[in-house]
Amino acid sequence: MDSKLDRRQLLKVAGVAVLGASLGSCARATSPSRHFAKVNVSPERVIRTTVGLRPFRRSGFRLEVERFDETTVVHNYGHGSNGVSMSWGTAHLAMEEALKTGETRAAVIGCGAVGLATARLLQRHGLDVTIYAKDVPPRTTSNMSAAWFSAGIGGDTDMRTPAYLAQQRRAARLAHRYFQDLVSDHYGVRWIERYALSETLPAEPSSPDPLGDLAPENVQLGPGEHPFPRAYARRFWTMLIEPSRYLDAVLRDVLLAGGDLVVRDFDSL
Repeated sequence: MDSKLDRRQLLKVAGVAVLGASLGSCARATSPSRHFAKVNVSPERVIRTTVGLRPFRRSGFRLEVERFDETTVVHNYGHGSNGVSMSWGTAHLAMEEALKTGETRAAVIGCGAVGLATARLLQRHGLDVTIYAKDVPPRTTSNMSAAWFSAGIGGDTDMRTPAYLAQQRRAARLAHRYFQDLVSDHYGVRWIERYALSETLPAEPSSPDPLGDLAPENVQLGPGEHPFPRAYARRFWTMLIEPSRYLDAVLRDVLLAGGDLVVRDFDSL
């Protein structure tokens, strides 16, 4: 660590501080005649076991503006298991709040998926950005993610408000669109076909999923309609994000665009 920095010191650095931070023709039909490569899995092949903590809030992620003297703080954290997926969406919402201040400098706390996306969006709108972080890739929480895109709602059912649900749905659509632009080997983002297997037919949802279109070609397959040793399989397409490649690439983008990175511990937030 270079040094320690408390909250009040940070707020003096920048005018605004941000905390947290096409399928096309690839879809194709599936039939029992399709063959998938057998996965070679055994205890002897395990080389490392890792565990990543997912900061979670019962009411869902927090995206809120707070004033400290002459500094505006935009809170953006608590995404639970959807941090990578939702990163560009909630970063976009945080950016909108930051731009309202008219400031030309911003401090972003955190160098994971949310922090990096926030930094890039602020840079695209002309702000000078400095990232303050205790850990940087490959040691961030985001690096521990098995990151396939998921528009998960987050939070507990009894704690979600209509305003939060509207915010979450907008963030999910924004994030999905941003990730489409990053599909490439360079960023480690690609479309993949996924299957959810079950022995019993899943119950029909009581109402349509308002974000269901973000998982294209979502089809329920019955016995004999797929090659797996289960009775039912649900097939859909989504994007896979490889954290080690993706986070390094976005961090390089931040630095190449003139951003600064300060590795520091924090006494308090």
